Amino acid sequence: MEEEARTVAQLRAQMGAKFPLVTAEIEVGERLWKVTAVQNQDALLDNAHDLEHFPYGFLLWESAVGLARHLEAHPEMVRGKRVLELGAGVGLPGLVAQSLGAEVWQTDHQPGALSLLRINAHDNGLPVPQTFVADWRDWQRPERYDIVLGADILYERAMHFYLEQLFPRLLTPDGALLISDPGRPQSFEFMAKQETAGWNFSLETQPVTLVENARVGRPVEVALLTGFPPHTGSLPRS
Repeated sequence: MEEEARTVAQLRAQMGAKFPLVTAEIEVGERLWKVTAVQNQDALLDNAHDLEHFPYGFLLWESAVGLARHLEAHPEMVRGKRVLELGAGVGLPGLVAQSLGAEVWQTDHQPGALSLLRINAHDNGLPVPQTFVADWRDWQRPERYDIVLGADILYERAMHFYLEQLFPRLLTPDGALLISDPGRPQSFEFMAKQETAGWNFSLETQPVTLVENARVGRPVEVALLTGFPPHTGSLPRS
């Protein structure tokens, strides 16, 4: 425990030396979660010039909060399940899933995001989930999962081809996707295309306002998409 605390302190210092970090308290159900992330997008623009990809995952997004709250409201979706969070970023949905009894793996293509995730696990009194760096364009791992989570992962149309190839490889036969999105047109285009291929999606929405970002007072209507591969139709029962 002390060793993990020292590691987290080192990671916090390393990340904080390059990016201005802020720790917010986010209400999820009846619990306040401490989430450390980069302060805002301008800070990333000023400091991310030497990274291969722009590190959107260093920020906390409304879609992550919406997905975390959705899981808290429906714990049966993940309790006792093998859960993978794609594009985990600072990790809130996956950490909430772990607190609800899921066995969780979290992945991102930026090692720095996984450092922030580790800080957030520690600050919320959770063991660090199993994490790994991965690229959706060149996925090397054979494991399958009952639930695949993704918060705002469909924003880049160029990645849709890789995700539509990847999702069937990741899910068990009775598995399901749980994806949140701020209502981007390209995300609904992706969903519609998958439905023509036999997927079955259901949709809920919830407003999320983050006072920590530039859109203070402007709730974002987060779409919560539950997707089942062809030949399935409901979440697996416990």
